[in-house]
Amino acid sequence: MSTTTVSTITPSRSVGPVWPAGFDRIPDAPWTRAPVDEFGLGYDNVGTHGWYKNLEPTIAQVTAALSENKVLVDFSAGTGILAKRLLATIKHQVGILNVDASSKFLRVAVENLAGDERAAFRLLSYLKAERRLERIDEVLEQPMLERGADIVTATNAIHLYYDLPDTLTSWTHVLKPGGLALICSANMRNPNCRAGDWIIDETVAKVNEVVAELVLREPAFEQYRPALEDAAAVQAHTSLREKVFVPVRPLDYYTDTFAATGFEVLHVFDSTIFARVDEWTQLLETYHDGVLSWVGGSPKVEGTQPTAEALRDRIFLIRYAMERLFPAQESFPATWTYISTRLR
Repeated sequence: MSTTTVSTITPSRSVGPVWPAGFDRIPDAPWTRAPVDEFGLGYDNVGTHGWYKNLEPTIAQVTAALSENKVLVDFSAGTGILAKRLLATIKHQVGILNVDASSKFLRVAVENLAGDERAAFRLLSYLKAERRLERIDEVLEQPMLERGADIVTATNAIHLYYDLPDTLTSWTHVLKPGGLALICSANMRNPNCRAGDWIIDETVAKVNEVVAELVLREPAFEQYRPALEDAAAVQAHTSLREKVFVPVRPLDYYTDTFAATGFEVLHVFDSTIFARVDEWTQLLETYHDGVLSWVGGSPKVEGTQPTAEALRDRIFLIRYAMERLFPAQESFPATWTYISTRLR
């Protein structure tokens, strides 16, 4: 994949049975012309990891429901990992609108998918004065709102939404009556999960426990002990970690919120999916500042960058902790939960 700026990308206007007249697939915005970011590319590589088998049930549901000329909104689309698989599978005319709050991730999605007229893109910007993200009905133009979407998907993301009722309410303004919302996440507390299955993000808390024990024991890491002995610092770094790896909420929180915002919950099911230890370790390394920010500090807490030595130690400590958590294991089981709903 190229890492250079795609300066030839311009607003792409399509008039036809899917995208309404006046709707630009690729907005004329600075983020669509920016260089492709290395962090975005790193996340895009996660799509090759084996635990992304979690998308297969959603892909099966979408391909069964997304018939000719229908539109799907992939909410929290990231780098377009789901859309890429859907567009490779679906051969007829459809529309897939990739929506995300990260310009770095969505820029990679444009790089990956701009050549397919069935793909479109919208960025949700952060409104600093209101301390919230834009809602999807605020970024879509009136022609698209009038056309409406037939399906909304949110894979591996719904557990990140702080204000779930507002998010789901915004979906009701975009979906047609009877439209589907299809969700999956490995970070719901599902009472039906199998014994031994992990909630995948809870590995992060366990990594911190293992690393803290090592730092307090081994002289080689004693420079990081003050961060563990300062209660205010511990709380600040815990808060930062919980912004990236949000505390787990129960399954019925999600089903109850869907029901309260106008959706009928059709089906809830779960599946055990095995995550390779090395691949999950790679993801934690990508998000090292959200995993072990107290090792060397973070500009989001102390206001200064960690040293190169501290960054090397973070990666070493993440790998050490994962080996301790899963000794001699190639993979570990995690429960993915799927919720299928319909807008009343």
